[in-house]
Amino acid sequence: MVQQKIYQSVRKNPPGPRGFPIIGCFPQMSTNPLQFLTGAAREYGGVVRLGAIGPQQLYLIADPDCIKYVLQENPQNYTKGENFKDIKLVIGEGLVISEGDAWRSQRRLMQPSFHRQQIAAMVDDMTQLTDQMLERWQKKAAGATLDVSEEMLVLTQKILLKTTLSMEADSDTTELIQAWNIIYKFLSDRLWAVIKPPINFPTPKNRQFTQAINTLRTVANNIIQQRKQGNHTDHHDILSMFMSTQDESGKGLSDQQLHDQIVGLFSAGFETSAVTLGWIWYLLSKYPTIERQLQAELTTVLAGRTPTFEDLPQLKYTKMVVQEAMRLYPGAWVYARNNLADDCIGGYDIPANSMLLISPFVTHRLPEFWDNPEGFDPERFTPERSADRPRYAYFPFGGGQRQCLGDIFALTEIQLIVAMVCQRFRLNLLPEHPVECQPLLTLQTQKGIMMTLEPRTKVDNVSQLNTQKALLTH
Repeated sequence: MVQQKIYQSVRKNPPGPRGFPIIGCFPQMSTNPLQFLTGAAREYGGVVRLGAIGPQQLYLIADPDCIKYVLQENPQNYTKGENFKDIKLVIGEGLVISEGDAWRSQRRLMQPSFHRQQIAAMVDDMTQLTDQMLERWQKKAAGATLDVSEEMLVLTQKILLKTTLSMEADSDTTELIQAWNIIYKFLSDRLWAVIKPPINFPTPKNRQFTQAINTLRTVANNIIQQRKQGNHTDHHDILSMFMSTQDESGKGLSDQQLHDQIVGLFSAGFETSAVTLGWIWYLLSKYPTIERQLQAELTTVLAGRTPTFEDLPQLKYTKMVVQEAMRLYPGAWVYARNNLADDCIGGYDIPANSMLLISPFVTHRLPEFWDNPEGFDPERFTPERSADRPRYAYFPFGGGQRQCLGDIFALTEIQLIVAMVCQRFRLNLLPEHPVECQPLLTLQTQKGIMMTLEPRTKVDNVSQLNTQKALLTH
C-alpha cells in the first residue's frame, strides 16, 4: 500500500507498442511471444501497455519491484480469475486455482506435506527410478541417440506417481499419462488461438478433451477410494499425508478436495521439472567448460556413489547450474493475474479488470539486473554476486503467498537427477538438430532435444578430480 501513496498523484498510462483496435498487440505476441515480450520490456520499461483484447486491457509487468508489489505486497487485489477457466475444468478448486479463504485453508493443510524432512523421505524413490533409467541407457550402444525431453518427461512422471500415489508403471498409470497428454496438448493449442470454441461445443477435439478429463477424475477417485477402504497409513506418500492432515478443528480434506489436490499435483508436478532437465542437458552440451567443472564437483563430493539428501548442500555448483538453467529457461515462463480494483504500479494507472502478464523468462533476461543476460553462467548465483540482486529479478517458482508449494521437491529431484546422470553419461547435442523454444503451458522445445549417449569411464572421473584440485589451488 506504500507504493499507492507515493504514486497517488501520478495518473498516467504506461508506454507500449502500437497495437490494433480490439485485439491490441495479440497478433505480434502470438507469433513469437518470447521475443515480443522480451523486446517490449527492454524498449518500454518495467510496465508495458499491450493494448486491449476486447474490453480488457493487457499489461506486461517486468520490473522486479513491480512484480513484488503484485505478488507479495498487494496480492489481495490480484487473482487468477478468468485466465484459468479452462484448466479449472481439469483440476477443479484445488490449491492451484482456488482463491481467498478456500485457498488459505487448503494451503495450511497441505504445507506440512512439503516440508524438507518429508521431501527427504522421498529421495530413495527418486534415485531408484533414476537408476532404472540409467540402467536402460547403459544397455544402449555408445553413441545411441535419444530425445532427452521425452526421457525426462517419462522419468519425472514416474517419480511423481511413486512419491504422490505409490504407483508403479502399470495400466492405470499409462491411462493417466495418456489422458494428461491429451489435456496438455488441448490447453496448449488454445493458449494462442484467436478463435476458441466453447468447450461444451461438440467438436472432435472438445470431446476428446472431455473424455480425458473424465479419465483423470475416474483414476484419481478410484485411488482415493481404495486408500479409504484400506489403511492409508501403510503408504508413505503425499496422498497419505493429505489424508492424515487436519486443521485446528480436527477437519481434514474432503473427498472432493483430495481429488482436486491429486489431479492438481499431477498436472503441475512433473512437466516443469522435465522441461528444466531437458534445458540443462542442452546447456551443458553447449558449454563444455561448465560441464567439466560440474563433473569435478560430483567426483569430489560423491566419488561415484548415489547422492543422498544430505549430499545436496555440498553440491553447490550443481545447484548453481540448475538455478542458471531455470533463469534462462524457466519451466513456468509466464503467469497471468487480474486486478479486482484500480491500482497504481510503478507510477502507472492500471484500471480494474485488466490482465497482467508476469514473465520470469522476460525478467530473467533484463540487462539492468543480469550481466550478459543471454549467457550461461552458473557462478552468477554465488552469494557474492547474488547479494544485491532484487528479490524478484529471479522467481522461477513465483513468489509471495502463492509461491509454488513444491519448490523444494522440484529442486531436490532435479539436482539428484543431474548428479546421477552426469556421473555415468555425457550427453552430446546432435549438431544438425535445431533446438527452438516453444512457449506452451510450459517452456517446451519444438522438436525435442536429440542427443547422443557417451558413457563415462574411470579415466573421465580421475580427470575431473584433477581438474577440481587444479581449480582449488589457483
